Amino acid sequence: MSDRAQDPLLLVLDDDHDLREGLTWMFETSDIHVKGYGNFQAFSADLDSVFQSGKELCLLLDLRMPDMSGLEVFRWLKNQGYSLDRMPVIFLTGHGDISTAVEAVKDGAFDFYEKPTTDERLIERVREALRKSREFLDNQSVLKQWSDRINKLSPRERQVMLYVAKGKLNKVIAAELDISMRTVEVHRANVFDKLKVRSAAELATLLSKLGDLFGFDHSGGLE
Repeated sequence: MSDRAQDPLLLVLDDDHDLREGLTWMFETSDIHVKGYGNFQAFSADLDSVFQSGKELCLLLDLRMPDMSGLEVFRWLKNQGYSLDRMPVIFLTGHGDISTAVEAVKDGAFDFYEKPTTDERLIERVREALRKSREFLDNQSVLKQWSDRINKLSPRERQVMLYVAKGKLNKVIAAELDISMRTVEVHRANVFDKLKVRSAAELATLLSKLGDLFGFDHSGGLE
């Protein structure tokens, strides 16, 4: 048996108890752990702790529910800042809701499936959504590592880092910061050592990926 504390988690939000039970059985027999909710209140109350769990997540969301429609829940998720890469959303729809579900996919939903949904295609699509969630978590872990490294730079090293990433020559950096070229060289070497990069081009690529988090705009220059 796998450690359920680390298993991927499929969330099911649907007011139909029998459907939730059927989906739970189908996915559990495919080794995908399921947590079901019959209403928005229970789902929203649990969501922060689920997001903080470190698990891969996917949400199966019924489009039509009495207390709050699936589309309203989807918009709420976006407005509250919950990442759709962290938790891809697959809508469950009735036949008359397909056009609405298509629009939701255009708006960022992962996919939609028409009820009844007991087939291997849905299971595989959920697995793909969970893989997307894992990629997001892995990427966030890498960004955290780089954030920790950059936070070890002194304020002056960070200034030099940004100039070097923009391709500025040492003498230009020295003039703009009003320091000696030798000091620039020392700071530059410290930046490369602490960030484990080997060139200005590699540094620029790294900071472009990190984007606004560290105040660097690869196309626009220093902020």
